[in-house]
Amino acid sequence: MTRFTSSPGVNNRSQADRPIRVAVVGGGIAGVTAAWELRKRLGPEAHILIAEAYDRLGGKLKTVNFANGPVDMGAEAFMGLRQDFVDLVREVGLGDQLRTPSSDRPSGFFVDGKLVDIPRGTLMGIPATGASVAEVVGPEAAARIDAERSGAPMTWEPGQDVSVGQLVEARLGRVVVDRMVTPLLGGVYSTAADDLGVRATIPQLAEVLDERGAGGAEFYLIDVVQQLLDQRAAKAAHTDAGARPPMFYGFESGYRRLIDALRAQSGAEVLYNTGVESIGRNNDGWYLEPIGFVDAVILAAPAPTTSVLLQDVAPVAAEAMRSIDLASSVVVGMRFASAYGIPERSGVLLGPDAPTEAKAFTFSSRKWPHLEQRGGAFVRASFGTFRDPWYVEADDRALVAYALDDLEKITGERKKPEEYFVQRWWGGIPRYGVGYMERINEAFQDVRDIRGLALAGSMLSGVGVPATAATGRAAAAEIAEEMGWNN
Repeated sequence: MTRFTSSPGVNNRSQADRPIRVAVVGGGIAGVTAAWELRKRLGPEAHILIAEAYDRLGGKLKTVNFANGPVDMGAEAFMGLRQDFVDLVREVGLGDQLRTPSSDRPSGFFVDGKLVDIPRGTLMGIPATGASVAEVVGPEAAARIDAERSGAPMTWEPGQDVSVGQLVEARLGRVVVDRMVTPLLGGVYSTAADDLGVRATIPQLAEVLDERGAGGAEFYLIDVVQQLLDQRAAKAAHTDAGARPPMFYGFESGYRRLIDALRAQSGAEVLYNTGVESIGRNNDGWYLEPIGFVDAVILAAPAPTTSVLLQDVAPVAAEAMRSIDLASSVVVGMRFASAYGIPERSGVLLGPDAPTEAKAFTFSSRKWPHLEQRGGAFVRASFGTFRDPWYVEADDRALVAYALDDLEKITGERKKPEEYFVQRWWGGIPRYGVGYMERINEAFQDVRDIRGLALAGSMLSGVGVPATAATGRAAAAEIAEEMGWNN
């Protein structure tokens, strides 16, 4: 392992007679993107280092080689609406790797023993009318939705926050939470709607609630949802159909290609199996144990690690990071010799009242044409949420058995995999609960004026890959600008 200097507290070489040195702590998508952006801004002479605690880069992105090709066992897609991320992919030369899912194979819910389409006219599962979701929630719950306007209106104090589950249950009923909202949000956050805050997870809803509630005004939730749906429809109507980006993209050879390209183009030195134990400041920069001296640091590690490293230099931020809860989950990937019995759908979401252990299935070879072309079938089963972390402790055989049993319940077909892979994500996703953004803002405020230190990662502005990568680029820009280093 390379050490930048030999002893703490002494840095005798001035910046004038050596290259700029920046350390990125954490080699996930935020970290490698930060290193890539640093290289663009600092030029070829800068010494950029990535300290990664494990033996590979990518963090929660992991591509696994199966017999007929690579498949992602972490995130498998990203939102096409994030043009900044699409541009990044193309800038690193991987535009030809982008693939879009099948347009004629919708995802579904498993309701009362059958697969039904996910209703389109909702806001993350929150409906504006009972009729739009009646097939999923049933006639009684649908009537309860429409009856909201016959009951007492709601009030909302601008700036307040509640859990999504609490809000929806109070206004539209528990069935809507369990069968609609939790499956959709749980697919993103591995957390039920009751444990997710409105402001952090559906900010556009919080914004309209603030507007409607100003001055103590009374209103109905379904009217707010309808307003947002109308705005979405109007925006779509004013966008030329040919100019609309795909809803999702994936990579033909997996996210590994992107991670490798970002690292290579960053020219960063990577220290694998190197956990940074502490950081501290001196007159000339920063000292990282066990690495040595650097001029600046980007912390792109998970929240618990970041909290430990900040405790002496930014205690308020450290406490904010320490308060972040994490959700654990497991993905079981299975390759089958035949696609017989696999539904003509991209996947199925399973709510807490579903008769399954799995929370979702992705029928990957139905969803992605490039995987279907390989022959046979590939299916991903997902287990575990914030309230059900025990799945990560189950052994491989048990998890595969759960997956096959649940697949049979959904499809009626008993299948045997040719090969499988079990990927555990301990504490993989921050829980964006009530008051979450206030804590994150506290961390930002505590760190922003500390010269040569910046934060990045999925705990900052969303767990999606584009949002996480954007934090890495923003951190690199912050460092370059405040240090006066822009190339």
